[in-house]
Amino acid sequence: MGKGIVVMEEEIKPLSSRERMLREELERRIISEFGAFHRVGTALAEINERQLYRETHRTFESYCKNLWDMARGTAYRYIAAAEVFENVSKLETNTDETMTLLPINEAQVRPLTRLKPEQQVAVWRSVVDTAGPGRKITASLVNKAVKGFLGERVVKAIRTAKAKVRLSPVSAEFIEVFEAFADQLIKEKESGYKYTPRVEIIKRLDQLRAEIAMDGEEIEGPAFHGGSDDTSKLLRAGYRLFRTDRSSMTVKEHGGTGWKKHSGPFDTIKAMDEELKTILQDEKHLRG
Repeated sequence: MGKGIVVMEEEIKPLSSRERMLREELERRIISEFGAFHRVGTALAEINERQLYRETHRTFESYCKNLWDMARGTAYRYIAAAEVFENVSKLETNTDETMTLLPINEAQVRPLTRLKPEQQVAVWRSVVDTAGPGRKITASLVNKAVKGFLGERVVKAIRTAKAKVRLSPVSAEFIEVFEAFADQLIKEKESGYKYTPRVEIIKRLDQLRAEIAMDGEEIEGPAFHGGSDDTSKLLRAGYRLFRTDRSSMTVKEHGGTGWKKHSGPFDTIKAMDEELKTILQDEKHLRG
């Protein structure tokens, strides 16, 4: 008879006097500065990163919910918004240009969290320039600018894929069909997905990819380098495989026959990554 596995619960390290004072100071900041989204987000980020909640709560999520009546998604939105504000502020001081306006609320910067730091600054500058002196910058205005920026990037990516297919070891017939499909994708994008919803395009592509990947030796996503035998062994051993999917902004779990949605969609990459981080705290959960 084999020996049973005894799971030892990790001992929780008490806060030091310095950490306890830091937590109290950060919490006072949240209370007094709730209107200043970037300071709230910065305080929450530090509490989360240093696990200053650990003496009273097992997770950052339960800490936010119990103490601040703040949902997990809201907390991570504040954290992501604070990061955007820091990016914009730092780059402003490192250039000769002076930005006359900085974000003043979380709703304004929420759309910017979808972009890379340098993109955030570029788009925010374009919004300020478009708004002009004295005009209020709304979340709607920022969202429109972000959508416009991402739209240009999507079209560029499709055209790049269309050009690269001719350099790939594929048939002439495949090239012809792929180029026609790429052209149609650009038309759908430029129409604002009026005739074919974006989610339907993603669903059909995901479905085809999953079926083709299983047609023979299973082809896993780029984040997982094991073959189908390795996957089966891990699943039979009781492990669970998870990964993030940025195209759908979800966390997916391998169910034995392919990847299926576990949680999401999330508003930001930060929130999605934090969800995966929480899932992987279980030693039987692996990154796929």
